[in-house]
Amino acid sequence: MLVKLTRKIEQYDKNSFWASDFGKPLIEIYWNWKKEPYTNPPQWYDTLKWSAGKGVEEAMLQVLKDSDVVAEDYDQKEHGRIEMERNGIKVSGYCDALTKEGIPIEIKSINNANKFDIAKYEKGEPRENYVGQLAIYMDALGKDLGHLFVSSIDGLNRFWFECKRLDGRKFKCGNVEVDLDEQYKKWSKLKLEHIDKDIVPDVFEIRYKYPIEEIEWGQVSKTDIGKARNGHKVLGDWNVSYSNWKHKLIELQGETEGYTPDELTRIKELTKGFTTWS
Repeated sequence: MLVKLTRKIEQYDKNSFWASDFGKPLIEIYWNWKKEPYTNPPQWYDTLKWSAGKGVEEAMLQVLKDSDVVAEDYDQKEHGRIEMERNGIKVSGYCDALTKEGIPIEIKSINNANKFDIAKYEKGEPRENYVGQLAIYMDALGKDLGHLFVSSIDGLNRFWFECKRLDGRKFKCGNVEVDLDEQYKKWSKLKLEHIDKDIVPDVFEIRYKYPIEEIEWGQVSKTDIGKARNGHKVLGDWNVSYSNWKHKLIELQGETEGYTPDELTRIKELTKGFTTWS
C-alpha cells in the first residue's frame, strides 16, 4: 500500500524573486520561474516533515503572541507582505512576524536529528539563507534590527539571534554576514540575461559529481571515502540530491546516476590504503 500513496505537488506561478530564494541555485530559480516540470518531485513522506515543521513554526508564532512580543491579531498574509524593487527586479515575500514595534522576526524549525546543524547554531552560525531571508525583510522595511527565532521540532534546542545592519545592505546575524547587494546583482543578471531571453543559466553551478581527479581525497572523511568506494555515495554538491530536477541536472551535466564501474575502479586506486591515512 505504501508504494501507492502520493501527494499532489503544485508548481506556483512566479513573477518575482522571493525572499526565500536567497542563496538558492540560480538554475533552480530559473526552472521554477519557467515552471519546468519536476523530474524528481517530492515524495509524500517528504511532505510530512514539512507539515510538522510548519506546525511547530505556527506554535512558535503563538508563543510570541502570548509573550506580548507580537500583536495577537498578527496575520502573515495580511500584515507581513513586503514588495520592493532592487536593481530593476521585483522582490517580494511575507514576514513570519513583526514585533509590536515593527521589527521583523523570521521563524524557523530545524530537524532535531541534525546534530551538525544544531552544533553550528550553538556556535552562533545560523544558516546563511535564513539570515539572507530575514535581511531582505529588514531591507524592505528599512530596519536596522531583526530577529531570527529558531527551534528544533522537539523543542529541545532553541535559539534567538539578533540581526543587525552593518553598512548599506550588509547584515550580520550571530557570526554570519550577508551582502544583499551581491544577491540582488545575481538575481538581476539572471532575470535580464536568462529568464527574459529563455536562456538556461550555468548547469554546473551545482555539480552532481565532482571530477574524481580533482577531489582532494585526503580532505574527505574516511566514512565518505568508504561509501564512495562501495558505490553508496557520490561526492558532489548536496543541493543536487534535494533538487526537484535532480535527474535533469545529471543529464545536462553528461553524467550517469551513481559511479560507473570505471569510476569505482579509479576511486579505489586513488584511495588505496585510505584507512591508514592521518
